[in-house]
Amino acid sequence: MIDFVTGILHSKQPHRVVIDQRGIGLEILVPFSTSRQLPEKGLQVNLLCHLHWREEGPQLFGFASEDERQLFRVLNQVNKVGPKLALNIMSATTPEALATMILSEDQARLTSLKGVGPKLASRLIVELKETIAKLGIGAVTPAAEKEAGTGIPFEADVREALENLGYTGKEITQCFKKLGRDFAPDATIEDIIEKVLRAFS
Repeated sequence: MIDFVTGILHSKQPHRVVIDQRGIGLEILVPFSTSRQLPEKGLQVNLLCHLHWREEGPQLFGFASEDERQLFRVLNQVNKVGPKLALNIMSATTPEALATMILSEDQARLTSLKGVGPKLASRLIVELKETIAKLGIGAVTPAAEKEAGTGIPFEADVREALENLGYTGKEITQCFKKLGRDFAPDATIEDIIEKVLRAFS
């Protein structure tokens, strides 16, 4: 088991890096969210790793944060999502935004990601929503909500209040999309809930 690699960055491409580890060049596949954070060649880097075994031999994946690695691992647990597709999905957005899309059941945004169709988007939501919530990957913050495309301030709290009133996750997401980002900058959570309830009526 290889948990992390520390060495000198020998070469860097959007989805592939080579790290010089005491004279040995280690090829590591990375999502774009990781590669864009890496320094220039010749400087020391540290990557958290995931070792994947295939028929051709071992394949090493690297990540800049524990959230990225955890998200990669749970994506691989979904039916018909292998390491390559998981890497492509993660490269199309940030870990926080991807987690928010799944937590908020935003199928429209998920299907906009390369390689994700309606069926896969549904599987990601059904199979990963609870896991991601338990792991706390990409907590639903206002910034993450905005990037994920909802634009609803305090989305997690508003969603919970509406679910307690009997609305389904699908109904809530559709209403959020309908409202868009038409909220006053100083709107309170009570103001937002009231406006959402009016939209339902």
